Amino acid sequence: MSRWTQGLNPEQAEAVQHTRGPLLILAGAGSGKTTVLVSRTGHILESGAAKAKDLCVLTFTNKAARELKHRVGVKIGAQAKDLWTGTFHSFGLQLLRRFHKEAGLPSHFGIVDSSDADGILKELLSNIRNSAKETFKADKLLSIMGAWREVGRKKAQNPSDEYEVMAEVLLPKYLRRLESLGVVDFEGLLLKPLELFKSHPEILARMQEAFQHVMVDEFQDTNRTQFRLVQALVMNHMNIAVVGDDDQSIYGWRGACVSNILDFPKSFQQCRVIRLERNYRSTPAILSLANNIIEKNTARHGKVLRPDPQAQAGAKPELFVYDNDDIEIEEVVSHIRHFRDQEIPNDQIAVLYRSNGQGGLLEGALRQNNIPYSITGGMGFFDRKETKDVLAYLRTALNPNEVSFRRIINTPSRGIGDGTVERLAEFAAEKNAAAQHLPKGKSLGFLSAARDWRGAGIAEKIGVHIDELFSLLAGLPDELLGNGQPAVPGESAGVRLVKFLDRIGYRAHLRAAVKDDAALAKRWMAMEILGRIMDGFLERGGATRESLREFVDAMELRDPGEGLDRDQTPKVQLLTLHACKGLEFRAVVLMGLEEDLLPHRTLGEDVAEERRLFYVGVTRARERLVLTRARARKRFGRLAPVTPSRFLEDIRPDLLERFESGFRPVGEEQRKTLLSDLFKKLEVSIATQKVER
Repeated sequence: MSRWTQGLNPEQAEAVQHTRGPLLILAGAGSGKTTVLVSRTGHILESGAAKAKDLCVLTFTNKAARELKHRVGVKIGAQAKDLWTGTFHSFGLQLLRRFHKEAGLPSHFGIVDSSDADGILKELLSNIRNSAKETFKADKLLSIMGAWREVGRKKAQNPSDEYEVMAEVLLPKYLRRLESLGVVDFEGLLLKPLELFKSHPEILARMQEAFQHVMVDEFQDTNRTQFRLVQALVMNHMNIAVVGDDDQSIYGWRGACVSNILDFPKSFQQCRVIRLERNYRSTPAILSLANNIIEKNTARHGKVLRPDPQAQAGAKPELFVYDNDDIEIEEVVSHIRHFRDQEIPNDQIAVLYRSNGQGGLLEGALRQNNIPYSITGGMGFFDRKETKDVLAYLRTALNPNEVSFRRIINTPSRGIGDGTVERLAEFAAEKNAAAQHLPKGKSLGFLSAARDWRGAGIAEKIGVHIDELFSLLAGLPDELLGNGQPAVPGESAGVRLVKFLDRIGYRAHLRAAVKDDAALAKRWMAMEILGRIMDGFLERGGATRESLREFVDAMELRDPGEGLDRDQTPKVQLLTLHACKGLEFRAVVLMGLEEDLLPHRTLGEDVAEERRLFYVGVTRARERLVLTRARARKRFGRLAPVTPSRFLEDIRPDLLERFESGFRPVGEEQRKTLLSDLFKKLEVSIATQKVER
C-alpha cells in the first residue's frame, strides 16, 4: 500500500491510484476531496507516473492552490516547488506573459478588473447617440458581451431586445479599446489563450508536452471557455482528472455550466467515474435531510451521502416558524445564544441566508446584543477605491497602461481636470490619425500624449504637475525597495509605501472624502494592511522590481478578501448561501425558507440550482441545524403574508423537528433556571428603583 493511500476509504484510494486516462471524481459534500486531490498528486509524483514539472493542477482560488502545493511539499520535499498549481486566470496570465508577442500584446500588458471594465464601457456608452443610453446598466451589458465572447457570437439574436442591440454595437468598440490600451480583461485571460492555440498550434503542442497530467478542482464551477481550455491541453494524452460535485453547482448566474460535469463521461471516452459518498462532516440526521432535499433534482449524477460508520446519530434538524420577520431576527439571536450555552464557540456558528438584505437586518440585532460577528459577501478589500488607487500607482510605476494612469493622474488632486484629460486623449487620436503608416499595435498612447503635453497645447502650470507625476512614478520602485537611500532600522517596503502615500497628499485626499476621524482611520488602516501584504510577498520573492511586478499581478488576480481579517476575536459568521460553499460549522441557522426568498423570486429562475443552493447550506452543518421561516414579512414598510418554500414542502415529515409556535419546549430544569434568572432580574430592578427614590 502506498503511503498516499493510508487512512483512505476504498473509493478515495481508488481515485488516488488511477493515474492514466480520464477520471471523474464525484466528491459529495464533506467527502474529503482535498485529501484525495493532494494524495493523488503525491502518488503520481512518487510512483513516477509524472515529474512535478509535468503536472498542472487548476483550482478556483489561489488559497486552494497554495494549500495543495504546501501539503504535497510537506511529504515529498523540494520537488513540489516545480508543481504548477493555480487558478484558470493565473494560468492564462502566465501563458500570455510568456507568448505576449504571438498574442499581439505589449510585453507588460495590464489587467482590468470588473470595475475598470465597467468604466471603459460607460465611457464608450457616453459616446453613442442613443436617447435611452443613460438607462443601460453597464454590468448587464458586460454580462451579455461576456456570454457572447464565450461562444464566439457577435450579433443580437433578438432585435427587439434593446440590451442585445446595444451589446452588438458596443462589443467591437470595447475589444478595440482594450487592444489600444494594451490591457486584458478577466474574460480575455481565458479567451486569448484559446485564440493563441488556434493561431499558433506549435504553442499548443508545447503546452500539451509540458503538462502530461492535468487535474481540475471544483469542476462543477467551470464555464464553457474553461472546459475548452482543459480539452485543448489534454487532447493528445487524455490524462485528465476532474474533481467536483454536480449537486453543489450553484454559480450558473455567473457562467458556470453544470453540463460540463454532467456530460464529462460523454466528452471523454472510456472515462472512469468514482463516487466519494462517505461524508466525514455531518451527523447522520443532517445527511438524511440533505439526501432527501437533493434527490428531487432529476438532472444529476446519482449519489447518496453516507455517514461515517463511527458517527453518532446527532440531533434532528429543527424548523421554527415565526409570525413575522422581526420575531425571526430576534429568535435567530436566541438560537446563537443557545448554541453558545452549549459551548459552541462563536466562530463555529454560522447564519446563512439567500439575499444580502436579510444579513443587514441581522447585523443590527447582533450589535444590539453585543455579539461579535463577521459578514462575508460584502465589498472585498481589493474592490475598495483606495486599494485600487494604490495598486494603480504601483502598476503605472512598473508596467504603465492607460487605465491605471488615468485613475491616478488627478488622485489626489493636482489641478489636472477632466478637460486636460480629454485634450490629451484627443491629441493622441489626432497623432494616430495622421500616422496611418505606423505598424499595427504601434500608436501614440495616452501616456505618450501626456509626456508631450506641450504638443497637446496644455497650459504650462498644468504641464508642470504632469511632469512632477511622471518623476514621482519613475522613482517609486526604488523608493519602496530602499535603493540608494539610507537604511532605516525596521522600515520595510510596506512602511515606505504608506509614507509615500502620506507625502503625496493621499491621506488628505481620503480625509476630504469622509465625515469623521474614525472613518479616516479605517480607510488609512487599509493602506497599512496593503503594505503588510506587500511585505509578505516580497519576503517570499525577494526585494526586486520583478517581485513588485509579480505582487501587482497577484493582487489584481487575488481571491476577494482573502486573509485580511486581522482581528482574531471569534465571531459568529454571517454568509449568503453562495458565499458559504467550501466551509463547515458546528452549528448552522438557515433563515428565510419561503417562496420568493428560496427559491428567489428574481434571481432563482433555475429552480434546480436553487435547490442545490439549499442543499449546500444544509451540508455546511456538522452537528446542529436550525431552519427558520416567517408567516409574514415586511415589504415596502408593510407586513405581507408569505408562503413556505416549496423545498420545505418536499421534505419528509420524519426528517425535521417542527416548531410551528416558534419556540422549543422548555424542560423542567431549564424552566426552573429561566424563572430563577427572571426573579433575580426583578429583584435587581426593584432594588435599583428604591435607591433612585
